[in-house]
Amino acid sequence: MTIDIAKSFTFMFEDPDWLPKLGIGTLIVLIGLVLSAALVGVVPLIIAAGYSLEVTANVMNNQAFPLPDWHDWGRFLGRGIKLVVVFVVWLLPLIIPLILGAFGGALGNSHSGAVSFVGGLVLTCSVCLSVLWGLVVLLFEPAIYARLAATDRISSGFEFVKLWEFTRANLTNVIVAIIMTIAAGIISLVVALAGTIAIVIGLLVTVPLAILWKWLVQAHLFGQVGAPGVAPANQATI
Repeated sequence: MTIDIAKSFTFMFEDPDWLPKLGIGTLIVLIGLVLSAALVGVVPLIIAAGYSLEVTANVMNNQAFPLPDWHDWGRFLGRGIKLVVVFVVWLLPLIIPLILGAFGGALGNSHSGAVSFVGGLVLTCSVCLSVLWGLVVLLFEPAIYARLAATDRISSGFEFVKLWEFTRANLTNVIVAIIMTIAAGIISLVVALAGTIAIVIGLLVTVPLAILWKWLVQAHLFGQVGAPGVAPANQATI
């Protein structure tokens, strides 16, 4: 089954209530961005992330209009927390190459040529390890989204064998979804930067709307990837 790329980029505007739904979502992201410096802003952003995961579940359930109503805030917050926890844990191994990189950088400043060479080698290895692990997480991202949306269990984001089987079985769609997610991110960035020309309007509307739109595109793409091979979201297990 081939995913519908165009649908993922426009589905949110097909909903009869798209304006209030996107309006509320944009406001939530805006509040999160404004309050992010005080750390309180992480809560609205987590709610928005949980909302996007709900979109993934709705797409997997083949709902005509995947955008949910903004009524179950507790559910969105809970789902968002699970999503954030899973990806934070997946990214924890990056601490090792970061430490190695700092160590290599310190050695690279040595006046000794041999020590400096070793430091450069360590720094290069740390960068390679970081890129390699980043690619692994990126490859599994659609599977993690789909399984979390399907099961609503944090543990499903760490079941490596099932994640690998899912990714391998849907490899073509996974790669397409990842590439299109990156493309959506670039479009979102361009729109956000262009919107800032209007200063107030750009900062208060265009930037948070562009971020929300990118998350929704990603959620829809990953939902399509999960639809053929993942259990419906109302089932407890896959």
